Amino acid sequence: MKGFEITNEGLISTEQITLFHMRTRPKGHPHGRVLLLGGSNFDLRLKRRFLTSPLLDAVELATFEPRGIGRSDLPDGAWSMQDYAKDAFSYMDAIGWHDAHIIGESFGGMTALHMANMAPARVSSMVLTSTTSGGAGGASFDVSEFLDLPRKEAAERALCLQDVRADDARMSDPDAYKQMLNARLEFEEAFADPSINSGGYAKLLDARRDHNIWDALPEIKTPTLVIAGIQDRQAPQRAQKAMAAALENGSFWLLNGGHGVLFESPAVSQAILTEWLDLNPMMELKRFQS
Repeated sequence: MKGFEITNEGLISTEQITLFHMRTRPKGHPHGRVLLLGGSNFDLRLKRRFLTSPLLDAVELATFEPRGIGRSDLPDGAWSMQDYAKDAFSYMDAIGWHDAHIIGESFGGMTALHMANMAPARVSSMVLTSTTSGGAGGASFDVSEFLDLPRKEAAERALCLQDVRADDARMSDPDAYKQMLNARLEFEEAFADPSINSGGYAKLLDARRDHNIWDALPEIKTPTLVIAGIQDRQAPQRAQKAMAAALENGSFWLLNGGHGVLFESPAVSQAILTEWLDLNPMMELKRFQS
C-alpha cells in the first residue's frame, strides 16, 4: 500500500534540548526507521521536498530542525559538531528509538558521521549526500562568508555554488535564471527570520567550520553510501569520494544533480531503497524490519 501520513509535527523536549520535529509513517507496514538529518538551513517551514520521496511510502521517518534553526532551541555558549550528534541521540531517545538508519544531507551528513563515531551501535547504516569529512580529506565551502552579504547577493552566490547549472543558465537562459534566483531569494528572506536574525545560523556555521572527522573515518564500520551530485560545487566531488574510500564499508555514487541531489529526483530515493540494498549484503531488507 502506497502513501504515508504525518503523525507528529511540533516541538518535542528531550533531555538535552527542545527541537521542532516531524514524523511520518507509511500507510502499509513500515520497513524500518530512518532518521533524516537535513542541511544547515533545514527549516521545516521551507524545506519540505523530502515529503515527495518514495522513501516515505516504505519507512517510518523522523526529522527535526537542528539547534539554532527555525523553531528549535538556541542554547547558550559555543556549539560543536559533537553537540549536534548528542542532540540527535537525545531526540532518538525521546521518540523511543535505540537505533536507526540515518540519511544525512550536507551538514546533516557531517552530524551523522560524528554519531557513528560516538555510538556506532545506534547507527545501523548511513546515506550521506553532499557531505565532506573536513580535515585532510577536504571540506565543504564555508558559506558563513555569505552572512554579511545583502540577501540578493547571498542568494545569487549560493544558487550558483550549489548547482553549476544555475551558473550556466545565467548566460544561456536569463529568464530561467531569473526564476531560479527569485525562488532562492524568497527562501533566503524567509530563512533569515528567525535563523539568521537570532544568531543561530552563525553559531551553527561556527560548529560546521570546525568539523573534522577525517582521522576517525577508518574506525567507522557502519555501512555507508556516499552520494555526490555532479553539478555540486559546495561539497567538492573529490572530497566526497575520498571520504567514501576512507570508510571501511563505504560506497560512492556520482549522480546527476546539484547540492540538493538527494531529493532532486524521486529516482534517487528509489535507488536507495532498491539498488543500495542489493549492492550491500550488510543492508539486506531484513535489516529494515522494525
